[in-house]
Amino acid sequence: MHSRYELACGQRRSVFGRRRSLAALSAVLTLLLAGCASSGNLPPVYHPPRPPGAKAVQEGVRKAAAEVKLSGGLETSAVRPSDHGPGSYFVCLRQRGGPSDSHPAYSVFFDDDAYKGIQSSVILDACEAQSWVPFS
Repeated sequence: MHSRYELACGQRRSVFGRRRSLAALSAVLTLLLAGCASSGNLPPVYHPPRPPGAKAVQEGVRKAAAEVKLSGGLETSAVRPSDHGPGSYFVCLRQRGGPSDSHPAYSVFFDDDAYKGIQSSVILDACEAQSWVPFS
């Protein structure tokens, strides 16, 4: 027969043995999960849009003029940042001949060198207050 002390020690050993095996299992599972978390498919780093280059502006203005069917001489403004519209930068565009109801202004939008679209100019664009240069 076993004494009380031997039984108590035997139970302690089995409890400590279980704790060790649970700790080892926990460590293995943690390492496995940590390996899954370090994926090589990280999202790309954000780079804010930059103003379009001169060539991109020329190509974008030509596309925009064709979309709204402007013909004849055109005028544009300088490239300016935008906090509205489909792009982060824009230029104002109109048919040559000055501001009037027959020559409305448009805003041509860009992100980097990519043409993003054209829309009728709004008060916020302040195209009427811009200095215009002939577009060639």
